[in-house]
Amino acid sequence: MSANRHDSTRRRLLAGGASTLALAAIVSASSTTAAQTDRDLLDLLYAQEQELIDLYAGMLDAFDEAAFREAGLPDGARATIEEILTAEEMHQAVVTRPDRPQAAGSAAIVPAELAAALRQAADLENLAVAAYALVIPEMGRQRLIPELLGILSVEARHAAWLATLLGEDPFPAAIDAPLSLEDSDPAGGESEATPAPAAGGETDANLEPIVAAIAAELGAAPSEMTVVSATPEVWPDASLGCPQPDMLYAQVVTPGYRVVAEVGGEQIEFHTDERGAVVRCP
Repeated sequence: MSANRHDSTRRRLLAGGASTLALAAIVSASSTTAAQTDRDLLDLLYAQEQELIDLYAGMLDAFDEAAFREAGLPDGARATIEEILTAEEMHQAVVTRPDRPQAAGSAAIVPAELAAALRQAADLENLAVAAYALVIPEMGRQRLIPELLGILSVEARHAAWLATLLGEDPFPAAIDAPLSLEDSDPAGGESEATPAPAAGGETDANLEPIVAAIAAELGAAPSEMTVVSATPEVWPDASLGCPQPDMLYAQVVTPGYRVVAEVGGEQIEFHTDERGAVVRCP
């Protein structure tokens, strides 16, 4: 994905987690008791931490030390990811409700490219920062607030480190503008237009990583494939609209595309996110 797909603030990153932020806002407005509100808010943070734990664990399984070196990352980068995973597990322990046993994690869908996996981690860390910032003022259990503030600070540092690792500015703005529910809801505004594929299989530059991922999935060169259509979609979870039996998926709204590709005269539908994860569907 080209660099201009990421705004100077976290606004665009947070839009991908609109359902999570919306849940917290709705809980705050509609819960009948403070205790119920706190339980729901802790569940929100628990889910955020599980997303991060699953992704970091999957990343460490998928990429060994050699892969980090081949990607040109500094020495110790993979070890830092291991430390971050440990920190996220500690964070989740803090936000686990006493009346709810800690659940086992599930396998995350990890991008095939290490840089894309790190970008996904950065996006989730920024979303976690927003979730903690939203929850803390609504939390009735005052004794938890100092710990939650400490976690918020650590998540922000994780996001800054990942941005630096990706060659991006870790300090995009002095103060992040607060998001309204309307701002954070991708369904609340007009979808970004996606240019129609050009003749001869040419595609918009923003779709190039997705086209490459689909071609790799099909075992074909991108030049051998024609993109018939590419329609923006907002998938309800990380299954990208094509859940597989006996699989658990991150319950995070995921912007992406419904792509119809043609290879050898056959048209095949793929569902994607915006970072290059693709699923053949059906």
